Amino acid sequence: MLFNEERIGPIVVGSYEASGREGVHLIALDAGTGELKRIGGAAGIENPSFIAIHPTMPRVYAVSETDDGAVVSYGYSEEESALAELNRQPSRGDAPCHLSVAASGRWLLAVNYSSGSVCLYPLGEDGTIGPLADQAVHEGSGVRADRQEKAHAHSVFPIRGTDDWLVCDLGTDGLYVYRIDEAAGKLVLRSRTDTAAGAGPRHTACHPALPIVYVVEELSCAVSAYEYRAEAGELVPLQTVSTLPDGYEGDNTCADIHLTKSGSYLYASNRGDDSLAVHRVLADGTLEPRGQVPAGGRTPRSFAVYGDRWLLSALQDSNSVVSFRLGEDGMPAPTGFALEVHKPVSLELAPDADSGSGSSSGSDE
Repeated sequence: MLFNEERIGPIVVGSYEASGREGVHLIALDAGTGELKRIGGAAGIENPSFIAIHPTMPRVYAVSETDDGAVVSYGYSEEESALAELNRQPSRGDAPCHLSVAASGRWLLAVNYSSGSVCLYPLGEDGTIGPLADQAVHEGSGVRADRQEKAHAHSVFPIRGTDDWLVCDLGTDGLYVYRIDEAAGKLVLRSRTDTAAGAGPRHTACHPALPIVYVVEELSCAVSAYEYRAEAGELVPLQTVSTLPDGYEGDNTCADIHLTKSGSYLYASNRGDDSLAVHRVLADGTLEPRGQVPAGGRTPRSFAVYGDRWLLSALQDSNSVVSFRLGEDGMPAPTGFALEVHKPVSLELAPDADSGSGSSSGSDE
């Protein structure tokens, strides 16, 4: 089946896969029908679970989520729909599980889940990763002995409109705000905010117009909204809402969180209920829960929202990526299209040849 000329992608998919098999995939979404098609990939990395995109160059970055892990850079060719490894650096810790690139294109930040640490790397003019410049190691534990026996840094995201970065630590129930001292090549801790005990903060999303940060909590299965006061580096709690249906009693953990481009709707994924929780975003940035829709399969570890029209769900235990069309009411409707991908974990829009940038939520489609 041929694709329409209108296409979103390539989209880079990270996965849990052996190094001898292609674990980084390039796929595309037909923006007319929702059909998904695989167009390329790359092998050579064990568990390239999470992906990040350079803001101005055709460069893609991945973690190797293993004991004594690594971060890896790729050159991307749009004409050939191909990725070629450029270099890699050790993460100086175990199980690196997330990474982000600074808007300046000068720095790469990554977190080691099992070691509870945050890593700072300089990026060269060619986009290659320099040796580790600095590392911040979290200490502490939480109330859940089974999951919070020590620090578990789970993600590092830029806070929109600022020079600050937010690190969610599931193990310590902490939200850590860092800033990069570029002259010294150091991470500077600005503040730490404690979530509710046992919440297990995992990932974040920033409102496109308001100074509000949303945090999905893996263990409490909730989304918390915070006002971010940039001058003080302070997170002020506003609201917490559940991601689960009323009366749900099964096992569940939350995984991912994204907003539509307009900021009108927010989604969070449930693993166990295997659903996408839908929230309408009110004028003041608080959330109005609108219910849950099936995620399209088992274990929606990640998903991505493109503009205000499309959502792709990465289903780790169904070995597939499925597409949804977003309605005017924000509710995702399955298109019926799915693409087989072994244990998909993350989705990021590849560098765009015209603008030189990509984003998991930045497409106009």
